[in-house]
Amino acid sequence: MPGTAEMYRWDIVVPAGRYIFAVEDGEVVEFNETGDDPADRFNRYQSIKPSHPVHGMITWPNTVLLRGPVTAIVDPGLVTQGPPLLLGMERLGVDPESVDLVINTHHHVDHCHANCYFPGATGVIHKFEYYQYTSDYRLGYEPPELRLLEGRWGTIAPGLKFVLTPGHTVGSICIVAKVAEGNLVLAGDTIGPLPEYFSTMKPPHDMPNRKELIDSWWRIRDTEPAIIVPGHNPPMVPSV
Repeated sequence: MPGTAEMYRWDIVVPAGRYIFAVEDGEVVEFNETGDDPADRFNRYQSIKPSHPVHGMITWPNTVLLRGPVTAIVDPGLVTQGPPLLLGMERLGVDPESVDLVINTHHHVDHCHANCYFPGATGVIHKFEYYQYTSDYRLGYEPPELRLLEGRWGTIAPGLKFVLTPGHTVGSICIVAKVAEGNLVLAGDTIGPLPEYFSTMKPPHDMPNRKELIDSWWRIRDTEPAIIVPGHNPPMVPSV
């Protein structure tokens, strides 16, 4: 059991989701069913492409609130998620102004644009990610105070570490927090788009950056995670 002084409480404020649609004869047609999980909807999105030339998928990630030695929001999500994100925090009794850190696992807009709701927090992102995608990241959503992480691993705050896990992007990181269950790993999009790729350690052969991703997956397993929260799928307990 980790020392209680460095432990965090974790809550998923807004769970990951996907909204699948197509446009036919000037109207929007939805392809979402009650009880779907994000993986179901990803597979459905792939299946409708051939028969629906105008198609789309809107995605948002798991937004995780960590409370312990510091208060941190990891991957606030899309800017349009503001109302549910802020209402979710209100329900948990957390004022957005009390957030110390806004941590982005990577720069993609569906993970970092709701940073704008936490102007008093320090933004945290890996420097490889920041310098690779500076023009994309600086769209008015970058926190005024910014901390650039360096190296392959390191400490963000007491009980809160990062591991560089490239593959999805050059500077993708995973966050490792000490929680009651053990090590909690917030993996961003390093794991995905389907959870079984990581569970079996067998991504599709045509998956971009396949070798780099597998190396990063082993790095995640080396953290001895009790729970993993992927960017766009429900939390998972890793298989041995």
